[in-house]
Amino acid sequence: MTLGFALVLVLTGHVIADFYLQTNRVARGKGESGTLLALHCGYYALCMALFVSLTLPLDSIVPVWLALSLSHALIDFGKARLEKRAGSSLVVFVIDQTLHILLCAAVVAAFCGGSPAIGVVGVLAGVMSPPSAATALATGLVLLIIWRPGAIFVRLLLESVRIEGADAMHDGESTVEELRAGRWIGMLERTIISVLALCGQFGAIAFVLTAKSIARFKMLDDKEFAECYLVGTLASTALAILVSLTILEVVAWS
Repeated sequence: MTLGFALVLVLTGHVIADFYLQTNRVARGKGESGTLLALHCGYYALCMALFVSLTLPLDSIVPVWLALSLSHALIDFGKARLEKRAGSSLVVFVIDQTLHILLCAAVVAAFCGGSPAIGVVGVLAGVMSPPSAATALATGLVLLIIWRPGAIFVRLLLESVRIEGADAMHDGESTVEELRAGRWIGMLERTIISVLALCGQFGAIAFVLTAKSIARFKMLDDKEFAECYLVGTLASTALAILVSLTILEVVAWS
């Protein structure tokens, strides 16, 4: 197993633990409640124990697991304090995830940089065709990132740039339904764009954006909606493409 393969596996564990095993109640309340923060860190540690044990050789499992789990707790503790002072949730979110990703990369490089990781998944990957295993792993991580983390990033971005009065487009009885539909549309949009980017079919991405624009054509007459729509679409598209290309590059590291 290469360094890139090991890093992508560890990042997969981080994304699952930090986004998919964390409920909305815990995500909103851990900044104020030490109990909820401890609960989240406990789930994170359990999830990372599984991924680290499947990724690394036996002599590296415990130190890597401890380093990732304890540092995650410290970063989240600092994030909770920063959220009370920072004016932008987007900035806090980006800083938080950047620190987590850099930490994962540093720990994996420190313990796997001198020799290939030979964990359980490494053995299985050796049995499979290495390019197929790498592509499957990269695709899985890309999808995990662009779904829930991607939705959170786009939502925070729109909240940070939305001008006064733009919330009017969400007024009325259909607010919940519109928000839910918009979230699913965004997820499907990023999924299709990521798959096309992974396959190198960048020209086909234009058809996805065109179809979305046609569906919203009449609503684009509203300037405030059009501005938010443009920011959200461009951010969603850029995120899907950048994540896809970055993960493909990382998984190829030797």
